[in-house]
Amino acid sequence: MNEVQFKKGKPTATAGSMDTSISALIVGGVAVAGKLVLGTPYTILRPDDAKALGLDAAYDTANAVVLYHHIEEFYRVNTEGTKLYLMVVDKALKPADMLTDAGLLYARKLIAFAKGEIRQIAIAINPTFTVENPEVVTDGFNSDIRAAIAPAQEFALWAFDTERPVHVLLEGRAYSGNAQSTIDLKALTTGSGILLEADKVSLIIAQDYDYAESLAFASGKKYASVGLALGVLSSIQVNQNIGEVETLNLTNAVRNKYVTGGLSSHEKVDTAEAQLATLDQKGYIFPMSYTGISGYRFNNDHVCSPEILDQESGIMNESTIAYGRTMDEAVRRLRRALLPKIKSVQPADKTTGKLAIGVVKSFNSKGNEVFEDMESEKLISGGLTYTNPDSDLLTGDKVLEVAFDLQPTGTINRISGTINLKTTL
Repeated sequence: MNEVQFKKGKPTATAGSMDTSISALIVGGVAVAGKLVLGTPYTILRPDDAKALGLDAAYDTANAVVLYHHIEEFYRVNTEGTKLYLMVVDKALKPADMLTDAGLLYARKLIAFAKGEIRQIAIAINPTFTVENPEVVTDGFNSDIRAAIAPAQEFALWAFDTERPVHVLLEGRAYSGNAQSTIDLKALTTGSGILLEADKVSLIIAQDYDYAESLAFASGKKYASVGLALGVLSSIQVNQNIGEVETLNLTNAVRNKYVTGGLSSHEKVDTAEAQLATLDQKGYIFPMSYTGISGYRFNNDHVCSPEILDQESGIMNESTIAYGRTMDEAVRRLRRALLPKIKSVQPADKTTGKLAIGVVKSFNSKGNEVFEDMESEKLISGGLTYTNPDSDLLTGDKVLEVAFDLQPTGTINRISGTINLKTTL
């Protein structure tokens, strides 16, 4: 039973910080006798915790998987002590089944195990295929991942409805290498032709080319850096773009990490330059380089949804990861602020029987204090709370109706300038 329940406003005309670094990874792998049991949640705080479970570079090599590498990359951009919930599942398990999770065995089990702490979750797979049975590609990337986008959105909506909002990152394995024929993630539709709007889901087709090149097993050549993307997301503020140029360099030349950015087609991004603009427009996340600055950065914080803005109301959707994470943080803080007031006694207006003016002001103040804190932390531009004075607390369901408007911070995607030679200034 949801005592403090939030519904997201829709972009139509009718319509003190918790730890945001806590993450989760579900990945296909192999059990380790006496150490790691498939389908079991584990809590990791550093790479050594993974090694205690039998997971290390030798495990990846022996089992022809990319698993420990994802954990290692997560901590490469995060400090030790950052909490990562881990579940290793059978390699044959489909990601859609991990997320639909009718038996509460996988993603939903992990959310419950973490008591709602998880803010972002990555799904990585290690498919087994042969020359006779090659990896299947649908719409431009691994078919099982393609089939998981809608279930990932449904999972995220379930998490939100159960007061534990998360963002989902999918490993976009085996990109086809053809940007023109690859599906537009910002124009996905359901089976009935309705726009999908998977605004809580992002697809990663980035790859550390040199690492993939070093792997002896064929499936490794087509992996995508979802562990690194999860780590970057975990390491930043909720309103930051994972492609921020100034602070989020993916390359560590000393450790030979991301010296050569690639795509999960196992192609260097520098040789795939003609494809990148199209992939960016279609909502894929990949590494890119900038002239005049060393290293690689993610291109943008895309989600599998178009940008939607209702001109009349000014309501917009969560069209970026940053918007979605900001909304999730606000919802968590508002719920924490309001939950203690459940079952509390409140005075009614003697004439109308509805809310006394003091109650309206009190609840408006509580919501606005949350927004003021977030604004002072530079997480939002501002926010306002509206408590409905006609809320009936005497009869019926006794629901206090409160609406919240949140204005996010902006992001510079491009800088457009004009320069001229002048005889005088």
